[in-house]
Amino acid sequence: MSKLQILRTLTVKARVTEQLKSRLAAEVQETIRQLDNEVEQLDSALKRAQLTGASLGPQQQMELRRAVEMEKQKRGAEKQDLLERVRQVAELPLGSEITQGQVQAVAEVAVGDDWETLFATEILVEDGKIVAIRS
Repeated sequence: MSKLQILRTLTVKARVTEQLKSRLAAEVQETIRQLDNEVEQLDSALKRAQLTGASLGPQQQMELRRAVEMEKQKRGAEKQDLLERVRQVAELPLGSEITQGQVQAVAEVAVGDDWETLFATEILVEDGKIVAIRS
């Protein structure tokens, strides 16, 4: 057997454009909106539990309040991280390249192929279009 097909991982990079910056910022803002909704739902659930507090003892109410506050703090920290990400996206220089992820690709290998080059291949995308395949 002199040739073999294998799966390899390719890095996908994106060239920073205004369109990409807008899309990334919008995605992060949507995640922030979801976190805000989750916090509102936690507050509503806590209020409902307090209104029906007759079925919960004082200790249980305090534990519930503490659990809700911990969840709200966790989401608050996530939100701060996301706000920092929005700031970072805004500061990305146009024309620079950022890693967007990885994909699997089939590759044919043969005796004598350069293994390092095979896995160093990357795809460059600009505004949704592949503009380069680099080895």
